[in-house]
Amino acid sequence: MKLRCAENSVRLRLRKSDIELLRAQGFVKEEVHFAVDQTFSYELRISQQTEITATFESGRILIQIPENQYLNWINSEQVGLEKLHPLHILIEKDFPCKHTATEDKEDTFYELAD
Repeated sequence: MKLRCAENSVRLRLRKSDIELLRAQGFVKEEVHFAVDQTFSYELRISQQTEITATFESGRILIQIPENQYLNWINSEQVGLEKLHPLHILIEKDFPCKHTATEDKEDTFYELAD
């Protein structure tokens, strides 16, 4: 799972394996270890809430998506889920970059034609 933060937005891009983990355990999480006691993490979790939410606490971003939106998203050709306010949240299936020839494309959703 990839994270991009810019201005007032958070974007997650999920590979096929991330979506399989989300399906199997109800969440997918990444951690970045800066030092022994300094870890930053971000997590996407399926919830029973009615809308996409994001919180930040103790070095952890938690984004939650309603189960019905998650099911519609992963079982369709829909690329992403989005919430615009107050924080712009975008959750997308990961597609390969056209300009990066060395990227591992096996775990992305399809290979783009040149």
